[in-house]
Amino acid sequence: IYYWDATNGVTTRGVELSSRSGASDTPSKQNFILVSDINRFVFCFGANTIGTTVQDPMLVRWSDQENAVDWTPSATNQAGSLKLSRGSEIISAIQARQEVLVWTDSALYSLQYVGAPAVWGAQIVGENTSIASQNAIAYANGVAYWMGRDKFYKYDGRAQPLRCDLRKYIFNDFNVLQYAQVFAGTSEGYNEIWWFYCSTDKTEIDRYVIYNYLEDVWYYGTLARTAWLDSGLREYPLAATYS
Repeated sequence: IYYWDATNGVTTRGVELSSRSGASDTPSKQNFILVSDINRFVFCFGANTIGTTVQDPMLVRWSDQENAVDWTPSATNQAGSLKLSRGSEIISAIQARQEVLVWTDSALYSLQYVGAPAVWGAQIVGENTSIASQNAIAYANGVAYWMGRDKFYKYDGRAQPLRCDLRKYIFNDFNVLQYAQVFAGTSEGYNEIWWFYCSTDKTEIDRYVIYNYLEDVWYYGTLARTAWLDSGLREYPLAATYS
């Protein structure tokens, strides 16, 4: 994990979090991290257990609240960990309104802040689900949407498959060796969720599919993009191409 302090602007450099003053049991291995901006914890997913360098793909660890350097659980802080049980590895996670949603390769969990001593509790809110990649999720209007291995899903308090008129068109022409490249984005000005993916025999993204959640309609097209950021304060979304 790296840490950059913006206090002094660009005159400072990012450093390893474990090198900062007061750092304690900072995870040395993890698949990805998430900062809970609501509850002010740093999460590591698929992290090593404390005291070892052995990585556990189903282990969630979090720092003390408002203290990114302290990862040692004690009676005087809120650092901790828990191991999820459904699946073989954690694939992704996002911050939702009042919970952190965590996807394994076969289930969806809701992490909710419960306070000391447990600090965070995990509840299964979706079973027998799949997810295409770490970036296959988009969150809009209080609902999480994601692409699975053979269908689309949404979570609005409960996980359920999305009706998709284009399901056969998409997954019958899909390079299953390139699931990891799938990524999602929003265009909230038009009430849209976008997914970008590789068609059969392609190793670079060349297709997209859009779900309009307000009108409950789907549309598709051809476009090579590698990253997407909704418009926010700008007039148009920002996207990256291969060139």
